[in-house]
Amino acid sequence: MKTRLLSLRLSLTARLLLATTAALLLSASITRADVIYTYTGNDFTSVSGSYTTTDSITGYIDLSTALGATSGPLTLTPVSFSFSDGLQTISNTNATASVFYDFYTNASGVPISWALLVEIGGSDVESCKGNCSPSDFDASTNGMFIGSVNNDPGFWAETPLPAALPLLAGGLSFVGLLGWRGKRRVAAALAAA
Repeated sequence: MKTRLLSLRLSLTARLLLATTAALLLSASITRADVIYTYTGNDFTSVSGSYTTTDSITGYIDLSTALGATSGPLTLTPVSFSFSDGLQTISNTNATASVFYDFYTNASGVPISWALLVEIGGSDVESCKGNCSPSDFDASTNGMFIGSVNNDPGFWAETPLPAALPLLAGGLSFVGLLGWRGKRRVAAALAAA
């Protein structure tokens, strides 16, 4: 009876390990190597309503490929995005409108000039550097309240996502499979004794 329970337990473990390995290998074949560009704005210098001078615009855009070096003007279509101003967060899941245009990059492929607007209803988050009139700015509106900083918008940074992560998971699954096979051999030897 004990041998039969051990055999059944190993059988369930083997099935679970096989299913996990298959899922990881499948996910490795469909993984994208997205690139996240994060934006960090400077603190607002002009505020009304609930905004404070410690609020600022922060956010990210997720692109399926990296921006090229020294390129532009580019109009972007992010896989996803999210921007916050301290009072509200507007993302691709709740935005009623979004535009990302006039992006120019430096030799490292990081945006140095841009214009973006994301909005939900009567509220929005905007940032513009470069070809802006009358000046560069970050600004947010939340109903009637406004927070802004003129002539001093923030900066972008690139954060590549690790495309090799599924390969690591697959390798760890393989090591687990080897460990399981070793336990199986020990169990078989104990059952034969």
